Amino acid sequence: MTIHGLIAKKVGMTRVLDAEGQMIPVTLLKIEGQKVTKILTPERDGYHGIQVGYYEKPERKLSKPDVARLRKVSVGESYTRFKEFRTEGTLDGVNIGTAMNASAFSEVGAVDVTGVTKGHGFEGAITRWGHSSGRRSHGSNFYRLPGSLGMRTTPGRVFKNKEVPGHMGCVQVTVQNLKVVDVDVEANVIALKGSVPGFRNGFVIIKPSVKAKELKK
Repeated sequence: MTIHGLIAKKVGMTRVLDAEGQMIPVTLLKIEGQKVTKILTPERDGYHGIQVGYYEKPERKLSKPDVARLRKVSVGESYTRFKEFRTEGTLDGVNIGTAMNASAFSEVGAVDVTGVTKGHGFEGAITRWGHSSGRRSHGSNFYRLPGSLGMRTTPGRVFKNKEVPGHMGCVQVTVQNLKVVDVDVEANVIALKGSVPGFRNGFVIIKPSVKAKELKK
């Protein structure tokens, strides 16, 4: 079965030993219980793909349309979230109700992870953009200020995309080419080396790496 993506929950971090005895820091991703809930076709949807349902809740907490369409395709789980994955064509062995698990990534060397970063609230320019601070001697009061922002009479405004204080985090980002260190099929857990966006217990989307460049050891 060709895998095009899975939904995972960020469990936390730990460390493992490789064959040479080197300690590797890894992030553990738990593959959530998920099934194919819809097959997308060019005739009806305009493209090939599959829809995956995940994050199960009691049926009483679902809307009636969601319950009706899940039961119509004989999916007994009460999923509340859905994600589409586009494919190049029809997938062999993938039908409505097919369960997805970590075994699909057993032979994948690197993945791309998409998630929402942690929220930091309102931050200054030093924390948000990595600006250098000013001097702290001789009574200086500007060592954490962003500095000059605007112009004089012409053009008399602040240009767009200026690195100024503001809201930081809570944006969707994709980290590419993360090395797959280990895949535990029984526990449905994948261990990745590298930075995974999001907070603990947050959901992320993992896909096979599109760059597939040679990984550094």
